[in-house]
Amino acid sequence: RYSTMITNFRHVGIVVKDLKKSSLFYQKTLGLKKVVRLFEGDEYFNKLINSKNLKAEVLKLKSKDGVIVEIIQYLKSKKKIIKTNKMIDAGTMHMCFTVKNINSLYKKIKKNKYKTFSMPLKSSYDPVTTFFCYDPDFNIVQFVEGKKI
Repeated sequence: RYSTMITNFRHVGIVVKDLKKSSLFYQKTLGLKKVVRLFEGDEYFNKLINSKNLKAEVLKLKSKDGVIVEIIQYLKSKKKIIKTNKMIDAGTMHMCFTVKNINSLYKKIKKNKYKTFSMPLKSSYDPVTTFFCYDPDFNIVQFVEGKKI
């Protein structure tokens, strides 16, 4: 039974070191469309994220079905990339996109030198083919072609 409080999925937000590199991955490689690019850093923003005097550049991108991927680069902060982000680590999250022609996407991702976990694999329990990769900041992204569960 679904909670009556949640009405839909709004967006996923990811923190990146370099907004330009990340926008190349999400816009050029994956084809997400730009909604807005803005700067945040006022009192409201800092209260919201429980910080002081922090500023961020934010790029909001949209998939065909309307889900927003919010890419956030904090400005003038220590930018540490966690390269140990593995599927088995507690606290690890990933986002997943349904795609057409997963093999072509896989080749495009490899051609652009993004690290993948494996080649596209057929699931042993779902009628899908899937694979995972890292974006430029080691955020985990999954791609699935086939029937929705």
